[in-house]
Amino acid sequence: MDGQCNVGGWTNIIQVAAGSYHTVGVRSDGTAVAVGYNPLGECDVGGWTGIVQVATGEQHTVGLKTDGTLVTAGDNAYGQCDVSGWDLK
Repeated sequence: MDGQCNVGGWTNIIQVAAGSYHTVGVRSDGTAVAVGYNPLGECDVGGWTGIVQVATGEQHTVGLKTDGTLVTAGDNAYGQCDVSGWDLK
């Protein structure tokens, strides 16, 4: 649809996840990158650090940090990004 396969310039990727129209990667330094359709901010992961795992939904992204906390981006119409009280240590 809108660039979800534009990962040719990605380097040092250790993990990826694909939503319906976006792709997210985790670099070996713990930063996240994303490409694709971004109408609800699902690709807004540019400031994420300390990430060890990512998961995507249709229009949202979730990242697991090294300290066991979660960060989210994108559509929250059904509470899918309401993870502020979660601690996965």
